[in-house]
Amino acid sequence: MPAFKYHNQLIYGRLLAHLLTDYVTYMYQEQQHALPDALIPMPLYRQRQAQRGFNQALELARPVARALACPLLSSTLKRVQATHTQQGLTAQQRKHNLKGAFACSSPDKVAGLHLALIDDVLTTGATADEAAHTLLQAGAHSVSVWCVARTP
Repeated sequence: MPAFKYHNQLIYGRLLAHLLTDYVTYMYQEQQHALPDALIPMPLYRQRQAQRGFNQALELARPVARALACPLLSSTLKRVQATHTQQGLTAQQRKHNLKGAFACSSPDKVAGLHLALIDDVLTTGATADEAAHTLLQAGAHSVSVWCVARTP
């Protein structure tokens, strides 16, 4: 994962997206649930994205959306605050660090929809919780979180 996220090895992102697509397809068929109405990649603050050169969540979301024939709302959720990196913070610090970090730029695009929020790694869930809360406040019906890795 570090090679993909921090060293611009985007080929790993395509592999991870393929694995995520296979897993999601299997799970949704197994549980006989409809796929979400749209996918939303976890946004990066513009300065962090400029430093990294890409958004790893968007690199995962593009091929997943294409494979599932699901709309990708890549500019609907915005990171509006530069937050400190979450690495090394406790769960409580992470939650506090992210308060008000996101905004939905197009509530009309998410109103009433079941959305899947895509990210690379889920640690405490603080980032996903805050992003999902923002989308629900904007009118989304529900938000699922899809990630390729989960820390213990």
